[in-house]
Amino acid sequence: MVVLSVGVLPNTDSASIFSDEELKLDPFSFVYQADPLTSPAKTSIAGVFVAGTATGPMDIPDSILSAGAASSEAMSYLIRK
Repeated sequence: MVVLSVGVLPNTDSASIFSDEELKLDPFSFVYQADPLTSPAKTSIAGVFVAGTATGPMDIPDSILSAGAASSEAMSYLIRK
């Protein structure tokens, strides 16, 4: 079997996008998930959600699930506001 893969590196510039608040990163410099079990898309900034490989290496099906969770979290946040 031959497996082809590329390395996954975090975008270290993502933390500097926000000037008002600090976007927390995990020890590996991926975007920190505030509550990965019950709200996997929440970040350290209210109203900012994360999905896919921004949180760490994952395969395509997990990325799709992560995107669905982030869109649900965003819709819920907008409805509450």
